Amino acid sequence: MDKDEILEKSRSENKNQDLAEISVVTQANSIAARVGAALCCLVSVLLMRMRHFFPCGPWIIYFGILGTSYLVRFIKIKRKSDLYLTCVFFLMLLTVLTFFVIRLQGAAV
Repeated sequence: MDKDEILEKSRSENKNQDLAEISVVTQANSIAARVGAALCCLVSVLLMRMRHFFPCGPWIIYFGILGTSYLVRFIKIKRKSDLYLTCVFFLMLLTVLTFFVIRLQGAAV
């Protein structure tokens, strides 16, 4: 096998992505998750300090994204720690969603 045949076989096994690209995408997703958490914290702190109001919306979206991400990881890799984190993030999602619905019901009255 020459170099081109090896690269072609590797690309076909990795669905036309090389390992460096997969590594970069994984690192980018990790950084994006941290930036998302920082932005949710910033928005929450600003609204709580200025308006005495806790925003549930950004946290619903953030925990939904993280829960789904770890669920997909668990389905693909079958690692128990990913299943644990999936449960934690979906429980946090349900908690914030519950507060959001309660707040909406109070506003409708």
